Amino acid sequence: MCADKPGSSPDPSGEVNTNVAFCSVLRSRLGSHPLLFSGEVDCTDPQAPSTQPPTCYVELKTSKEMHSPGQWRSFYRFRIRTFPTMKMFEYVRNDRDGWNPSVCMNFCAAFLSFAQSTVVQDDPRLVHLFSWEPGGPVTVSVHRDAPYAFLPIWYVEAMTQDLPSPPKTPSPK
Repeated sequence: MCADKPGSSPDPSGEVNTNVAFCSVLRSRLGSHPLLFSGEVDCTDPQAPSTQPPTCYVELKTSKEMHSPGQWRSFYRFRIRTFPTMKMFEYVRNDRDGWNPSVCMNFCAAFLSFAQSTVVQDDPRLVHLFSWEPGGPVTVSVHRDAPYAFLPIWYVEAMTQDLPSPPKTPSPK
């Protein structure tokens, strides 16, 4: 689907390496919560109205292998469609059975507030595992040096080696 250079043809014979990716780091805000997140970018559109990121970014979707004429009909009906990102909320809002973006954003903001009030200790060996089942509350369990830890020790050490130590409080005599 993508070519190495604008105007050239894609080379489908190339090897796919899923360990290589181009990611864009974005900063945003949801209510009182500053957000920093990263997303993989599939390709850029050289004919986009602006060639400045993120306007020119393109997200590609794939579909499953087709096994019946009905699946092929559905595939051809939606084969290539362009959806302007900022219009997607409109499309969803007009779908009676679709999801409500406000509900999703409100849930996310409430979860971030809950997480912020729950995670009060800055310790890379401490993992807070949040869970949620529809209709129930968000639950949290705390694990120290757990299998859920995902920051390698070498990374934590490299990130903290130049930071000043917190002041030591004198021991009671």
